[in-house]
Amino acid sequence: MDKTKRGIALFITLLVIASILSIVAVSFSYLEKVQKDAGKVSALIQGNLLYKNTTEILKRFFPKGKVDNKRLEMLYSLPLMLSEPKSGFNINLQCKPLLIGVPIKWLDETFTEKFPARLELAQKVLTEVMNLYEIEEPNRLEELIISEVRGKKDSNSEYEPRLRQKAGVVSKKQFDRIIVDYRLKYDDTNVFNVPWNRYFSFIDVSRKAVIDGAYVSSELISLAFEIPLESVKDDWQKEKSIEEDKQTLSEFLSQNLSGEPIDNTLFSPNALSIMHCEQSYLYQEKYYRFSFDYTDERSVNFEFNGEI
Repeated sequence: MDKTKRGIALFITLLVIASILSIVAVSFSYLEKVQKDAGKVSALIQGNLLYKNTTEILKRFFPKGKVDNKRLEMLYSLPLMLSEPKSGFNINLQCKPLLIGVPIKWLDETFTEKFPARLELAQKVLTEVMNLYEIEEPNRLEELIISEVRGKKDSNSEYEPRLRQKAGVVSKKQFDRIIVDYRLKYDDTNVFNVPWNRYFSFIDVSRKAVIDGAYVSSELISLAFEIPLESVKDDWQKEKSIEEDKQTLSEFLSQNLSGEPIDNTLFSPNALSIMHCEQSYLYQEKYYRFSFDYTDERSVNFEFNGEI
């Protein structure tokens, strides 16, 4: 009997030890997760500080109402890299022109009522793109896009727009959800073949906003002015040194068309300080990245992309 009691006591002791070890293991696992999460939070805080400093620098370099073509060309051509080996400080900033396509908001007829040419261009580009990439249900896709862009339910539409919080504004991420919805409903994979950001720009714009006449995409020029895409790519935005003046859209069209004047309500005659920027940085031996859009001393659509 004594042996039985000792066996039971030993078994209970082993169970208690196993339980304690299990609790310790869970605790260590939790601590590791907390430390990891704390590292992410600290990295996010660091990213927010860098974001604030970066936007302040951009405001100084590109003040509202003033455009320095050389600075823009340099920023777009050469990523800004800064490092200090002793402290481990390391950042990499890269920016690209943002309004290279038709603002998606121009598909809203209430937004373009004073400039009907904008709505006409937006509709033309959307139609031509759907034809070019053989979209199987173009009417349905157009209905869904316009319903979302307008931010209100169309009386002829079965779709309920999700963008009520800020009517008429579509970010690229939101637009991608529209494309996925269409793909799931109509099983049309062709919609994924369209380089949408080469034809449209996805950012909140004012009624004064126009397409960047210095950096407009080759694809949009081809559709808008009915020039073969290969011809545009051969001649538009050829590689030039920083010292050379960048060719304007008017100069390009004068060489390829009849030289008709550019509609300044659609395209700017010069470059615009409107850009999308991505910045990576080193924090505690790991690289993180965030992105944002910058326009006229205002930054929007900040997104912390996390560890890379």
